[in-house]
Amino acid sequence: MRTRFSQSGPRAPRGFTLIEVMIASAIGIIVLAVGLMAATQMQRRALLEEQTMTAQTTGRAIKELIAADLMRAGAGMGNAPIIFHDMRRHSAIQVWTEPDLSAAVMTRPFPADPSFALPPADYADFASDVLQLHWGDTRGMVTLQSQNCIFPNVRESRNVYCTAINPSTLLQPTTTPTVPAFAVNPNRQLACHLRVTGVDSGSRRVLAEPGMGSDNTTSGPCFDTPSGTFWNDDPGGGNSWFIMRAQSASYRVNWAGGTPALEYLAPGAENWVVLSRDVERLKVRLAVTSVAPPLGIVRWFPDIPNGRPNPIDECTIDTCPIELHPDHEPVPAGTVEELRDRLWQRVREAEVTLVVRTAKQDRDAFDPTQPMALDAEGLPVDGYKRRTFTFRVTLRNFAAGGLLPRMTEI
Repeated sequence: MRTRFSQSGPRAPRGFTLIEVMIASAIGIIVLAVGLMAATQMQRRALLEEQTMTAQTTGRAIKELIAADLMRAGAGMGNAPIIFHDMRRHSAIQVWTEPDLSAAVMTRPFPADPSFALPPADYADFASDVLQLHWGDTRGMVTLQSQNCIFPNVRESRNVYCTAINPSTLLQPTTTPTVPAFAVNPNRQLACHLRVTGVDSGSRRVLAEPGMGSDNTTSGPCFDTPSGTFWNDDPGGGNSWFIMRAQSASYRVNWAGGTPALEYLAPGAENWVVLSRDVERLKVRLAVTSVAPPLGIVRWFPDIPNGRPNPIDECTIDTCPIELHPDHEPVPAGTVEELRDRLWQRVREAEVTLVVRTAKQDRDAFDPTQPMALDAEGLPVDGYKRRTFTFRVTLRNFAAGGLLPRMTEI
């Protein structure tokens, strides 16, 4: 009889079935996909936040630059109108409302620029203003004096001005035929743009022609040979007339190529340069003050809620009433230039609004096949994140002295 011996021991390990492997793989793929989606969303959000912070930094930097130029505006001539040439008379701060600079307008200082474009159709309601500021540079300033001239006149002839002893020669042209300058007197309500052709320290004379660029001034006190009291030293002694190098700065938003670029025309420069490709819109409002009781009242232009829909450069007699100065006649009907001139002269504060957008679009945030929508702030819903910066600057060189109007409208 045979005896069978059985050997007991551990069972061999059992593997996963194919179904179990497939289920596990599917779960793993789902978990991995969810993780990748979460990581992608986090990366997308981080990128948007980074771009938003960059837009905020850009907005603050542009704000500081514009505010600094606004603080310089009017240095030397204050709020006096400036005669540049026969066809151009502007204040030291000038705003053109949403102009098309690709076409020339005689009263604007900018020639036709084919490289300029307004916003495309989808952004047609977001056109920008153009801001230009002027001031006199005190470096190399020449003091005029009547003692060795046709006393008490500081102007010897149409192109010759008398100076104090040892005038600075920094206005002497070196690399260009002429140097742009302002003839200013803080006690006159007018400044003259000149082209300085020479400074003679020995004879204490400045040679200068009235006008700007190739355009001449051929009438008015900036052109006339010495007569009357306009070019006189002020009574009571002291020197009151100066010739200062003319400085200016301009800002615009150019949509050439379909995207916005904030451009800057620096003092003495011939060409615009790009400051930022993130600034989408530049708008300017101006506050006109009254020194009649109640003091401190200002009216903003434009200000639609308070019945002033027009900016100053578009004001008319009907849309922009103005207080009457005791020494002035009422503005003649239809004479909008005189009305605007008086309003510019009373500007005391500027409000600038910048709309800055991120450099890249979030294409998941909008449907490009649908018409452009607007958000609660009235800005386009197009995948860009935007930040709006609004700031006000009191113009320190614009004074209210001598203006004592009678209030007829608030």
